[in-house]
Amino acid sequence: MGEDLLEALKLVDRPVPLTREIGTHVIGDLSGIAPHLLSDEHLLMRVLKEGLDSESFTILGQQSLKFPGDESGVTGFFILSESHAAFHSYPEYGYIALDVFSCGDSRPDRVVAHVARALGATNAGTKTVDRHATMFSED
Repeated sequence: MGEDLLEALKLVDRPVPLTREIGTHVIGDLSGIAPHLLSDEHLLMRVLKEGLDSESFTILGQQSLKFPGDESGVTGFFILSESHAAFHSYPEYGYIALDVFSCGDSRPDRVVAHVARALGATNAGTKTVDRHATMFSED
């Protein structure tokens, strides 16, 4: 057999990649928000929780931290049955970074939109990342 044919046979014997959809991860950049809202730990957690509840996410746990100083930011997250939701606020820039990942039927894009509306963001940019796993089949 020729070397070209041997190389072709090696290609045929390689496993076939299969892709399985895992979920949707939405990353939000929200700005033009009043700084005092972005320093309010309880408000930010409540607004994100309302958005998660409205889209039927299952909240398993939550945690937040207000950084020292009256005008400092907040970091918060929710552990979800479907994955997670997290944010960090920057009052000095009128900005909050938000991400919501769902491996279920719940809509993370609608949660980000809810937070943008509730906080009165004048600018809202999102990026959607479709998460997937690649597996190999011997077939």
